[in-house]
Amino acid sequence: MLKSSISRRLTIYSLFLIILPLLICSIYMVDYFYKINIQDKTSSLENQAKTVAAISHIYFQEEDNADASLLQSISADTGLRITLVNASGEVIYDSSHDTESMDNHETRPEIQNALQAGTGSSIRYSDTLQKNLLYVAVPVYDNGTLLGVSRTALNIAPLEKSYDDMRNNILFIFFAVTIIAISIGIILTRRFTNPIRQMTVDAQKIINGDLNTRMRINTADELEFLAAAINKLTSRLLRKINDSRAKAHTLSLILDNMDNAVILLNENGLITEANKQAKDIFKITPNIIKTYSINCIGSTVISNTAKNCAQENKNKKITLRIKLGNTEKTFIVFFAPFTSEAKQSIVCVFHDISLMQEITDRQNIFVANAAHELSTPLTSIKGFSETLLDGDLTEAETTRHFLKIIYDESCRMQYLVKNLLQLAKLNSTDYKKQIAMTNINCTETLEKIIKTITPLLNQNKQSLETTFMVKEIFIKANPELFKQIFINLLENAVKYTPGKGKISLSCSKNEENAIFIIKDTGVGIAKADLPFIFDRFYRSDKSRARQDIGGSGIGLSLVKFLVELFSGRIFASSELGVGTTFTISFPLQKNTIAKK
Repeated sequence: MLKSSISRRLTIYSLFLIILPLLICSIYMVDYFYKINIQDKTSSLENQAKTVAAISHIYFQEEDNADASLLQSISADTGLRITLVNASGEVIYDSSHDTESMDNHETRPEIQNALQAGTGSSIRYSDTLQKNLLYVAVPVYDNGTLLGVSRTALNIAPLEKSYDDMRNNILFIFFAVTIIAISIGIILTRRFTNPIRQMTVDAQKIINGDLNTRMRINTADELEFLAAAINKLTSRLLRKINDSRAKAHTLSLILDNMDNAVILLNENGLITEANKQAKDIFKITPNIIKTYSINCIGSTVISNTAKNCAQENKNKKITLRIKLGNTEKTFIVFFAPFTSEAKQSIVCVFHDISLMQEITDRQNIFVANAAHELSTPLTSIKGFSETLLDGDLTEAETTRHFLKIIYDESCRMQYLVKNLLQLAKLNSTDYKKQIAMTNINCTETLEKIIKTITPLLNQNKQSLETTFMVKEIFIKANPELFKQIFINLLENAVKYTPGKGKISLSCSKNEENAIFIIKDTGVGIAKADLPFIFDRFYRSDKSRARQDIGGSGIGLSLVKFLVELFSGRIFASSELGVGTTFTISFPLQKNTIAKK
């Protein structure tokens, strides 16, 4: 609320500048007119008093016998009051009053001034006549001897009335001019302040956030220039705000759609902001933001690092392993301090390297297992070779047995290296493009595989039961690689199924897929091991020496890789002591679907 509006002040200032000089001039003029008239009257009375003094010697010399008719005549003709006062202050003649009842006039101011300065005047109220009179007195001398004082007086009531009339007229004019000046001042002030009021209203709209408001002022003066400057400023501010909003929106989209989780902490470690990824990963709900510290996600390492980052004002980086639900995650966390509005905050960026860490861990396990798998046959080969070198080779049967072990281990190592090389080739995109795909009849191919595997079954006294629901099932695959899938699975079933055990192979199809089931009555796989059986070098029974069964540890991983290469899927189910079942499905070729 304004204490004093500009229009009120402009009106007061203008009135002050107009009325004050007018008032001063009016007062001066009235006073000047009054003084001029008094001076004229005083001068006239002084001349009259001197004339009376010149003819009044006889009245001072013969006070009782002097004829006062001349003085009466002069008083009647001029309308003056003539008074003669002797040297002792006694009134010896007065044209308007009886001298006997009059007081001594020695102390009258005009008498005193006349005796001292040669002439004296005063305006005062006459108790004798009950009127305001202008008195003028001059001394009367006779050959240098003071006889008395001649005094003339004039009633100044008409002059005062004229003065009052003039003053009243001037006051009337003054008030009339004042009213006119106020009216004109208000009109002019409003005309001047209306654009300012409009600018104030528009400025308030801009302050309230309406930056599309523009000031329309056409005064052709500084106000119009000011309005134009404010309009330019508002336009630039609007552009800046729009740019900032666009950048903020872009940044928000980037933050919400980036893979990394971003959390903003204040100087106390409280979570103040979090992007969508952070909210999803760490389950950050709205009631957590600005209420709980970063410790609520389950690690104090972040809080401590953030505090160190703020204290040292340096960027920090840590590797964080944290369990979120049933999953362990690994993050590289970057901390960066910054200051906003005199408050320090820390940006925490969580780069999820869980997959990379898992790949690294698997690579390490793969290298360790591969080294172990290769070291086992190499150890056997080296041991038996040393035995042969140290012996005399005279015992043919023993020598043959050792050479057979060396040969078997060499074959095992060759098989392992072959599978590893095949996996490496299949991982190559260029090699995959070179694999020839064709429509193959699965039942016909499976019959060839059964003939290949039959000697192994007979050797272990195992039986194979086949069930082919249809004679022709066509899928798109590479024939050799397709064979390798089922050879690996059947050989695996033979290895883990005891003698006289049963193995079954069934083949069927539905509207979209070809379905193959291989089932054995082997030792089975524990439920805890089932999710990992397709990992490279993984063996469910780690306590058994690998040479007892002769597996390489990468057969099932190769099988899964080949199945997925042909757009298929593979599942395993098992029960310890009962057996294992593998179910494989491949998409049927479109032309075979149409035939059906």
